[in-house]
Amino acid sequence: MDTTVVQEIVNALSRDVGRPVVLEDSDQQPIVHSPHYGQTDRMRRDTIMHQSTSAQTVEYFRRYDLASRTDPFVVPGNDRGVLPRLCVPLRYDEKLLGFVWVLLPEGEIDDGQRAAVERASESLAETLWLDRLSRLREGRIIEDLLNDDHDRRLRGLVAVEAKHAFDAPARSQVLVAAGPGWAVRAARRAFLMQRWVADPASQLRLVDVDEGVAVVATRPATGGSAGGLDLEALERSMGQVNLVTDDMPVVLGVGPAVASPSALPRSHRRARQAATVALRVGSSARRVSSWEGLGVYRLLIQLPREALADGVDPRLVGLVQDAPEVATTLEVYLDGGGAVAAAATALHIHRTTLYYRLEKVSEVGFDLREGEDRMTIQVGFAALRLLGRWPA
Repeated sequence: MDTTVVQEIVNALSRDVGRPVVLEDSDQQPIVHSPHYGQTDRMRRDTIMHQSTSAQTVEYFRRYDLASRTDPFVVPGNDRGVLPRLCVPLRYDEKLLGFVWVLLPEGEIDDGQRAAVERASESLAETLWLDRLSRLREGRIIEDLLNDDHDRRLRGLVAVEAKHAFDAPARSQVLVAAGPGWAVRAARRAFLMQRWVADPASQLRLVDVDEGVAVVATRPATGGSAGGLDLEALERSMGQVNLVTDDMPVVLGVGPAVASPSALPRSHRRARQAATVALRVGSSARRVSSWEGLGVYRLLIQLPREALADGVDPRLVGLVQDAPEVATTLEVYLDGGGAVAAAATALHIHRTTLYYRLEKVSEVGFDLREGEDRMTIQVGFAALRLLGRWPA
């Protein structure tokens, strides 16, 4: 959703009534909120701070049966600091789309303010309805485009090519969001809310049970990494998605840019693989994984797990299982280009200890002077990490 329009409506309503306003979706998750006007309470502050309505807050309002409401009503405050609120259910064609909440520090509003709330709510309901229709259409296009059925894929391709933002010289690519946190409904909504490229017409989005998919068009002239996408900007966007997942990660795999929309299934496959690598071996500080930057994992992720496991040298497997401290020393030493002083410093050990452990490596049959042995070890570590078997 492009939140600019609804933000303007909410801000205008807040100015008209002189009170804080929040727009939520049908799951009571915040979409936008106005600036503060006058008195507020902790429930509003927490929702804005976490960009998510807590389970406790949802449970608090459950007694008022929000989902079945059709007319505006006032939720009273309590002696625990919760202020009264006017709740306006937003419906269009009898379908519940969300809620407008107007804080009422004095407990009531006058007729003129109620009229302003009613006008704004009508505009918000229509805007949310049009956005829902747009999302459904976007999702169908992506489902068709990535489908194995030839006719459906052709239908999706025709629909994408009808969007002029994807015309040449634009290049297209796929983003895939996945991870344990994807089960959190607020995270899926946050994914939909992000603008993955500057022009809203240059993106399509789909939220599925297992993953979120964004198909984007970028222009070569925009520069940046990964075929025109700014990976740092994507990282910031994923920070918003992960803000509501309670430490369960959601990562974003970035597929390669392709010259034609017909090649988007390949970009989707690579984006999925990039996301898988990020979930298995990525740093917790990074949430974006580009196919272009996977290095040796671009090769390894394409192997079946059994073949990947069989490909690891048994001598390395033995070191990892029987002498993990030796294996750790070996990896740090090789990653540092064989610099003894740097490896000892990184491991906080004496050089004598380092040499002793490297001698243990020689005893199992590796010759660290040989380039082939060094490559065998380093690729083996990468494979074990991808398998979840290293670090131990």
